[in-house]
Amino acid sequence: MKRFLLLAVLLIPAIAFADETKVKDGTMKNGLPYMTATSSVSGHGSVLAVDASTRDVTIKTADGDTVIVTCGPAVKNFAQIAVGDMVKVSYSETLTIHVEESGTPSMTTSSTMGNAKPGEKPTGSVGEAVEFSATITAIDTTKDTVTLKGYRGNEIEVTPRHKENLKKIKVGQLVVVNYSHALAASVVKEAPKSTKKASGTTKK
Repeated sequence: MKRFLLLAVLLIPAIAFADETKVKDGTMKNGLPYMTATSSVSGHGSVLAVDASTRDVTIKTADGDTVIVTCGPAVKNFAQIAVGDMVKVSYSETLTIHVEESGTPSMTTSSTMGNAKPGEKPTGSVGEAVEFSATITAIDTTKDTVTLKGYRGNEIEVTPRHKENLKKIKVGQLVVVNYSHALAASVVKEAPKSTKKASGTTKK
């Protein structure tokens, strides 16, 4: 499956994508500075040919270009891929930063992974999330910077996007950063095109 998702990453520049980025900052949560940012891209291509002997799949992008993808053994249910199927890819990222009154610096990570069930068309997804927190040890209103001390005792100096937030925080508070990203790829059967006939009456 990791191989399948890697191929999805390689397809990202080749497939026509819709990109959407949203940022919400300069806001407050529980009376303390808070910001969030999300970004996502998605796209698709159509299967033109499938070579079972080499496990090569030829995909036509929305721009009319063609890409040949070699699917290794990690791509489950390869036999379910057929000409006319659609290959869909999506990628998303989320970042949030907020301040808490107190707490202990730390860092945690987690990951998720999904795969298709036997008999289904190939699909796969991976996701990772990281939470990092650090204590505010110094605030310099002259340089408009904040010094943060991480869980390993190391200190870094950062410049906030909105310097007015320096007046809303204090030494000893905890800055918490959450970052996550997810990649998903799937092969789906293309919906049949409508063949409705126009109805009406004819006068003689």
